[in-house]
Amino acid sequence: MNETSSPGTLYNAPDRLKLIVLAILVLVGVFLEGIVHYLYHISAVYTQFYYLIVVVVCLWYGRAAIAIALFFGALQIAVSWLLAPDSLPYEAIIRALMLLLVAIVIWKIVEEMTGYYNRLLIQNAELKDLNARLDASREAFLTANKKLNLLSGITRHDIRNQLTALLAYIELSRMIQQDPEMTATIDKEELVANNILRQIEFTKDYEDIGVKTPTWNNVAEEMRILLPQLKSAGIALEISTGDLEIYADPLLEKVFENLVDNSLRHGEHVRHITVSYRKNPDGLALIYRDDGVGVAAAEKEKIFDRGFGKNTGLGLFISREILSITGLSISECGTPGTGVQFEIGVPEGRYRFIGSTESVNDGQGR
Repeated sequence: MNETSSPGTLYNAPDRLKLIVLAILVLVGVFLEGIVHYLYHISAVYTQFYYLIVVVVCLWYGRAAIAIALFFGALQIAVSWLLAPDSLPYEAIIRALMLLLVAIVIWKIVEEMTGYYNRLLIQNAELKDLNARLDASREAFLTANKKLNLLSGITRHDIRNQLTALLAYIELSRMIQQDPEMTATIDKEELVANNILRQIEFTKDYEDIGVKTPTWNNVAEEMRILLPQLKSAGIALEISTGDLEIYADPLLEKVFENLVDNSLRHGEHVRHITVSYRKNPDGLALIYRDDGVGVAAAEKEKIFDRGFGKNTGLGLFISREILSITGLSISECGTPGTGVQFEIGVPEGRYRFIGSTESVNDGQGR
């Protein structure tokens, strides 16, 4: 609604074109009044043409339309009086007043629309500026993260080399030392060194957590990746999720790896794992079950605490953090003694089905 938007349209025509079109419209209006009305005494039809002139002037020049309405209204009254000088031209006066009223109403409407449109332009410019700053911040964040990952990679490499050398010296110490008490101390040193090495490797796997854009992850495909590991352990895997996809961080695969690792390390006699889902009023629950020893009632929430457990103590803690990036949750709902039952809560809009929902079985099921 101003000269800066959509140039070349009728509404925002160039100034010279506006003047030419307006001049033509005014001349046509004067011609109709002077010839059609004055000579042929016809006024009921052509006066509608004045409304077109008023609308065009309102769109282009705002309140100037009131002056145009007054001009044509006065012209019509004058011609009507010339045709019938002995009587007051009430009909022409009413038409002139109607034309003036229409001009005022359209002017106010256009004024409101122009103000609204200008506010939209300002807000749009502000949003573009904000998006540009967000993009710049994101690029800066990604650049900083790459540098930090590079630095952490170099640091991990150096620490790993030092730990490898330390473990070699520990092994030499064990070969040289004959004292049983000293041997026990050396075993503890080796255990600590190996724990540090595992934690170093753990940080490598999770250095990109929350950095990459979330994606749609097919649950069945992610679980099939773990089939070789489970088959080598003699564990059957049954997947009943069909083409269920979950919107999550790309590290969702690590969540499934941690769940399987939990079954292998702590399930004691796991022989069967099932992955299924259940629809809830507020979304969907992705269910992971095994037939191991389960989790004690007092530890159902503690297993997600940082440092809790016999290995690194970070697997389930990190899994919950990965899921929370896109609003997913995880809890353990199994019965102690009958196996674990991890339920991943997926809100509406964070899951979808892209095809059939037939279950998948690896052929080892009971």
